[in-house]
Amino acid sequence: MKIKHKSPKLIIAIMAGFIVLAVAAVVGLSQSVANINQEQVARQPEAILASAGVSDGADISLPVAYYDQRQDACVNLYDISTRKQLEARQFEWSSCGYGNRQLEQGMVDFELGKDYLPVATGGELLPNRGLTDMRRWYSTVEGQSQEYTGNLHLVYRSGDTVEFSYANNDFYPLDSAEFSAGDSVNADGHNHLFTMSLAVPFVVQASGQEAFEIAADDDTFVYVGGELALDMGGIHDATTGKFTINEAGEVYTGIGNQELAYSGITVKGDSIVRIFHADRDAGDGSVFRVRLAGMNLNVVQTQLASGADGVQVAYDPTEPGYVGPLGESTTVRPDGTRAQIIIATIMGVVIATSAIFVAMLARNLVRSRK
Repeated sequence: MKIKHKSPKLIIAIMAGFIVLAVAAVVGLSQSVANINQEQVARQPEAILASAGVSDGADISLPVAYYDQRQDACVNLYDISTRKQLEARQFEWSSCGYGNRQLEQGMVDFELGKDYLPVATGGELLPNRGLTDMRRWYSTVEGQSQEYTGNLHLVYRSGDTVEFSYANNDFYPLDSAEFSAGDSVNADGHNHLFTMSLAVPFVVQASGQEAFEIAADDDTFVYVGGELALDMGGIHDATTGKFTINEAGEVYTGIGNQELAYSGITVKGDSIVRIFHADRDAGDGSVFRVRLAGMNLNVVQTQLASGADGVQVAYDPTEPGYVGPLGESTTVRPDGTRAQIIIATIMGVVIATSAIFVAMLARNLVRSRK
């Protein structure tokens, strides 16, 4: 039986159609893999710093502004003429024998001020009653406070849930500060009166896995996107606060044993966590612990001043309005190598199949001309 061979034009048309289909398949599969990879980025932020060349256990350095605070003088609680001085007193209470030692909320406004600092609204309990001026807390005020800059080193841990953490149950960052060295509360060698502010810029994934936790004494205020998420004011023992971000970008918060509840804050895109802390009493120790899990931090590779390898969070304390990536910083995401390998494999298979098909058509074409 004589076989009828297809014309060269028909063979070329079939080849062209197959190539178009192959290219479309590669593009479609590549896009599908990219989408899958993006979902993995949101749901499983493993090796979140891999693209910055950071290994497990590395330091992530946060720039911090510390403020050494001078001890306020004690006043006679029973002398009505000193009432205003009593209410204005802010740092050191144990040695004076009065003042409530408990969590007090409502000391600051829900939104940060224009200077990106907490706005005092007037407390109800001693020692915060009538507190409407917090300038000395997070800025230098002559005779009352003095700024010192430093870094807080978080430890990076990779795994199913990437996390950055710092924990210190004897947190005395200003023991070497000279400003308040002569105050009686420092007689044990520890500086017990200080404040600090730091910020952590991140990109909201709204994956449902983003979580933040902090434990500290005394006053601790945590703002997300400029709004108050955790209000743990007052002179108190170490208290734990936490928040999570759900798939809608809603921030759910809780303090102590409270169940998480919607805070009224919704975030998306570039955002920032701002932490304001104060240690105002020498009556007990100083605790500071913080943990961020499943969060994409804005970081920039750098060699730390101490000479240790590490990564600097991309935040400039001198520019408090900053939210997005700074300078050459990058928002590091989980490693996309696996997705690239999958795409390359698919492309390789398609190209190899195309080559085999073209070779078979060419062979048939040659035979048809014999």
